[in-house]
Amino acid sequence: MNQLTMKSIGVLLIGLVLFTTAYGQSKTTQSLHDANKDAMALFFYKNTLRMINQTESKEFDDLIKDIEKMKFLVIDKAQANINGAKFKTLVSDYKKEGYEEIMSSRFDGRNFDIYLKEKSGKVAGTVVLVNDSTDLYVLDILGSVPINKVPQFFQTIDESSEIGKMMKDFAGKVDGKKEDH
Repeated sequence: MNQLTMKSIGVLLIGLVLFTTAYGQSKTTQSLHDANKDAMALFFYKNTLRMINQTESKEFDDLIKDIEKMKFLVIDKAQANINGAKFKTLVSDYKKEGYEEIMSSRFDGRNFDIYLKEKSGKVAGTVVLVNDSTDLYVLDILGSVPINKVPQFFQTIDESSEIGKMMKDFAGKVDGKKEDH
């Protein structure tokens, strides 16, 4: 390849990275992550999500088919001082970005709040806030998951051997910190 072609490819790649960053996950999620540096954060792309599907489940493939990338945060609510008022502010910030509440439900002792952002009649982003007695889980998805399948999607990620191990390790570290106080 000549030097001009290599330079053009480089500029194109930089442009794609900037485009993906500019139209990536929610600014509210990023602010939440910035304010909680100790939170566990995992990033997934379509290929990474396919690797989670260790049993090659057709059902899981259907769940992830419209996801381009996903950011998954686990925040210890006590450590982050997240109370009812802070949670309401968080929800308000998502709404200011154009996310609309689609559904609230309860599953296995967790509250699920699902927000969608549409662009030109198509779901461009999905935010799932999963709240239990100790943690706030944030799934910030570029793309979408079938709304009626969100609890199943969360459970699959939660039970994935690698991700589940990371979450349990993180929870153990957090529990260790709590015992030290």
